[in-house]
Amino acid sequence: MVRWLVCAGLVLAAAWGPQAQAAAPEVPAEAFAALPQVSDVELSPNGALLAWSDRSGSQVKVVIFDLARKSYRRTLRVDPSMTLRSLRWSDDGTLLMTLSQVQALPVEAGGKRYTFFRTLAVDVASGKSVMLLMAGGERAWVTGADLLAWHTTRPHTVVMSTLDYAINAQRSEIDTRIHDSRSDSGWVGELFQVDTHTGKGVLSDQDGQYADQWVVDGSGVPVARSEWRPAQSDYLVEAKSGAGWRRILDLHDGLEWTLYGLGADGNSIIATGPDKSGWTKLWAIALDGSGAKDLLPDIAADVTEVIPDRFSGVPAGVELGGLEPKVRWIDTAAEARFESVARAFPGRHVVVYSRSQDGSRLIAEVADRSHPPVYYLVDFKSHRADIVGAEYPALANVTLGSVRSITYPARDGTAIPAYLTLPPGAVPKALPMVVLPHGGPEARDTPDFDWLAQFFAVRGYAVLQPEFRGSTGFGEAFRHAGRRQWGGLMQNDVTDGVKSMISQGIADPHRICIVGASYGGYVALAGAAFTPNLYACAVSINGVSDLPAMLGYEKAHSGEESDVLAYWTQDIGSGFDSNVIDYSPVNAAADVEVPVLLMHAANDTVVPIAQSQEMASALAALRKQVVFIKLEGEDHWLSNSATRLEVLEDTDRFVHQYLK
Repeated sequence: MVRWLVCAGLVLAAAWGPQAQAAAPEVPAEAFAALPQVSDVELSPNGALLAWSDRSGSQVKVVIFDLARKSYRRTLRVDPSMTLRSLRWSDDGTLLMTLSQVQALPVEAGGKRYTFFRTLAVDVASGKSVMLLMAGGERAWVTGADLLAWHTTRPHTVVMSTLDYAINAQRSEIDTRIHDSRSDSGWVGELFQVDTHTGKGVLSDQDGQYADQWVVDGSGVPVARSEWRPAQSDYLVEAKSGAGWRRILDLHDGLEWTLYGLGADGNSIIATGPDKSGWTKLWAIALDGSGAKDLLPDIAADVTEVIPDRFSGVPAGVELGGLEPKVRWIDTAAEARFESVARAFPGRHVVVYSRSQDGSRLIAEVADRSHPPVYYLVDFKSHRADIVGAEYPALANVTLGSVRSITYPARDGTAIPAYLTLPPGAVPKALPMVVLPHGGPEARDTPDFDWLAQFFAVRGYAVLQPEFRGSTGFGEAFRHAGRRQWGGLMQNDVTDGVKSMISQGIADPHRICIVGASYGGYVALAGAAFTPNLYACAVSINGVSDLPAMLGYEKAHSGEESDVLAYWTQDIGSGFDSNVIDYSPVNAAADVEVPVLLMHAANDTVVPIAQSQEMASALAALRKQVVFIKLEGEDHWLSNSATRLEVLEDTDRFVHQYLK
């Protein structure tokens, strides 16, 4: 192992050593706008084949590489109308590709567009592919299916759950019952064992209209499931009992847990959910109905992610929240593999995943805040760590911004976590600053490499990323504090962060621009409307401007009784609430005093383009400074490199014009 450690250290020095650094201002926007050249790196179960996605060209490719022959086995080109979302190996000869596509349903009037997710099984030997489960019938109308188990002990079999239409489950309208409400709908949750050769599924379980999640064993047989009844705030977990089901957990407090799989003992279900202290904890729910046990009682932090073993599905570790997320290992063998790799990359953030079944090979993602991810193939038998590829090779030898984890006081005294990125070599004094609030709002930034924040940093701007209340990873109370606070408490937390940077002398008060996407786009527009003297400009990308209209869109798009509408109503409030109306930036356009740039994807099915078009019209009617750019052929996530480049170049010119 020593020989490998020394080799890995030399590789790091060659790739990231200070002698290779370039002048940051020379970095073109294309280097940041390019989609990753290598990502989604996956190792086949026998460790013989590598698969990865190459998104750097005009057409996305999936590359399959033979490690023994040191040659390319096959290159698959993704249809330009589709977006590659993930890669997984089902077995040594079958690669699963999950893709999405935006299209309208032929059965609906009005041309409503949806994002459809589909999974293809590719036979490596022939290159032929088949769509799993969703190819025809009523399921062709469903936007997607969850891939619950992609590696089972049954040959050529994966497990998927989805919605299906059961005419006998639909009830007729009675008295004042709302027709097609969730309890009366013919759509039911179903679980299938799917043949990866034919794409056809065999029904293994069916739940009612409240189906939420299933847990299966190693062979793909269901052992537990959950239901969520939003009207009653009731969350249920049931265990398989003969031909039926037996309730083992019933929560009536409006909290919804997430099921991950069987425990190592085979007698419990692993789940995450909040406890009375306000942290999201890791639970073992006993299959015999004796209750749920906190598996990490000593941890006072959110469990933000469960890391499952690739083959057994048993949780090997968890990621804990906070400004500096950490991994707490449960499986000692997984911890040993991680530690042996992490020692070779001191000071870097190492993620170990996609191991071979015998544990002799694995893939490690190595990065930090100022270095984009590089993927390594680690071979314990040969004691080598070879580079598979880098996500952003054009940035490999570039000095990027330095990132600090900070907190600042909100006006009520609450400590608000944040990340502050400083330009390369800059003294943190009177800098022009870009405020970059995240989307969600129930999401968060992380201390990992952030291509957008680094793009602004190399152009000389300090970048503030506030983790305002409503963000995840900092406790349930912190997250819930953001409910129905669009334009209120969440916005104040962002404002207070800007004022803190000014009072500390870090930011020049006359050169601050707010830039955001999705919910962050709303924050940018709200900042321009409700604190017009704080910013010199505002940029909204796929942002929300009209809250009642957004709620109306979700109602029309997802259904009056849908979980989606229930969530947004809970998160935003009623469209008839005066606060919701008043905190819509489109209704405060007269108060906007700074130039505004609006960019919106034509195929955005999360936030409709009408949100930006309406804001642009309102500002233009008042003769405000506004620029609106329609991003043709793009989705909510800016999945195309050409569009990302357009967004970066237009934003760069706009921000420079007002912060120069």
